[in-house]
Amino acid sequence: MHQSNEEKTAFMAESANYCYKVVAFGLKNARATYQRLMDRILQPMLGRNIHAYVDNIVVTSPKETMHFANLEVLFYTINKYGLKLNLEKCVFGVRTRKILVFLLTERVIEANSDKCAAIINMKSPASIKEVQQLTGRMVALSRFLSASGDKRYPYFSCLKKNDHFQ
Repeated sequence: MHQSNEEKTAFMAESANYCYKVVAFGLKNARATYQRLMDRILQPMLGRNIHAYVDNIVVTSPKETMHFANLEVLFYTINKYGLKLNLEKCVFGVRTRKILVFLLTERVIEANSDKCAAIINMKSPASIKEVQQLTGRMVALSRFLSASGDKRYPYFSCLKKNDHFQ
């Protein structure tokens, strides 16, 4: 966090006032700000061999020998911008892994079947809150749905200033 912005995160406790020196993910726009940062610094590699979703970075490579080179480029870039990795949360050399809405395999990124089942098994929305939950889940899986915007439109349109939800 930039030093001039630290005071904007100030909070009071019984004995003193405190502020954050690093961005806390509990702050309102922290996730979006961090995602923009990752998109900017990883831009040359994104979609090719690096996939970033907020604080999850996935490095993919067709061959193991290339994987080390791809990791080296990622580590160099992260270091160049003064970012740090939490080694307790890092996982290396995984052939298949579920991360958020994705199932990563050696060959492709697929939709996580558990997340798909959560949408399929949802009861019909009976409130605005439930429609919001459904649209959030649909957006997360949108990269796997053809014409997903057309399929989501009825749900999003019912969220617009609608006095009578049906």
